[in-house]
Amino acid sequence: MTSQATRRSGLAGLLVAGLVGAASAQYKVIGPDGHVTYTDRPAAGAVARPLGAVNRPTPIAELPYALRQAAGRYPATLYTAPHCSPCDSARALLQQRGIPLREWTIDRAEDVAELQRREGRIELPILRLGAQRLQGFEAGDWQATLDAAGYPRTSQLPPHWRATPAQPLVPPETEATPHDTDAAPQRPIVPAPVLPAASGSFRF
Repeated sequence: MTSQATRRSGLAGLLVAGLVGAASAQYKVIGPDGHVTYTDRPAAGAVARPLGAVNRPTPIAELPYALRQAAGRYPATLYTAPHCSPCDSARALLQQRGIPLREWTIDRAEDVAELQRREGRIELPILRLGAQRLQGFEAGDWQATLDAAGYPRTSQLPPHWRATPAQPLVPPETEATPHDTDAAPQRPIVPAPVLPAASGSFRF
């Protein structure tokens, strides 16, 4: 057998072995250095994700250490509304910094009432970081608050990160009820005015 034929045979064997290994694998293992392997059992000291779950929200436990600490201590919750330019700007800033968050959409009278109950006001956007609330988008204030909470300045989200999609604050009913047409008109949502941040106003 020629050396070229030998190399081809060796490559074919490696390809077959790789296909067999991938077929028998049950876990995608992500090592501390980010190296990805496939195996039939979780490896100690690495993050093992069952295969077939790539489209599901990614657990906070799989984030890098600094980002995981900030998200665990000061979880981010964003309240937005459709057709709200300040809300779009706020979301873009958070995405740029790679902030893992839960986003709630305020689009119906039920959402407005629930937001009023939770926050005592309805001006949007609102960002919650632990006990700290930022209302109305002002980039400098939001950046400083995220810094104080320990969030990295640039995104450290892993490539496989899948965020939880934005959801209505109040889950919609599956079927319309007779009194739906008599509901009170929704109060318009007005972005909050930008106010200067007071020194030492961060509370976590």
